[in-house]
Amino acid sequence: MPPYVALTAVADRLLPDAVLVERIAALADRAALLELDARHGMTLYAIAYSVLFDPGAADSAVAAAFREVWRWASSFDRRRGTVRSWLGDLTRRAAGAGAAVSPATDRAETRNET
Repeated sequence: MPPYVALTAVADRLLPDAVLVERIAALADRAALLELDARHGMTLYAIAYSVLFDPGAADSAVAAAFREVWRWASSFDRRRGTVRSWLGDLTRRAAGAGAAVSPATDRAETRNET
């Protein structure tokens, strides 16, 4: 059994997402981060892909969003929304940043080819 399974299950029930974020903030719990990725990673990828239309860039945006989760977990406030919506916001921001960089890179490459 993977070690994160034991950490995220209590009495045969999964820990709520907000508790996982609290564990990341308080304990730097990598297993909690992995569990959030397992629960929400595919949805976040779909969000990023819908903005970027590039599989590699979408993967990068999701990875960036999870780096932000790791860095800013203590700033999550469950009174302001769900973990799912927070993750979606982080992913949209990361994808938007990727989309903003991409066209400039494409333009620079086009100029160098001519």
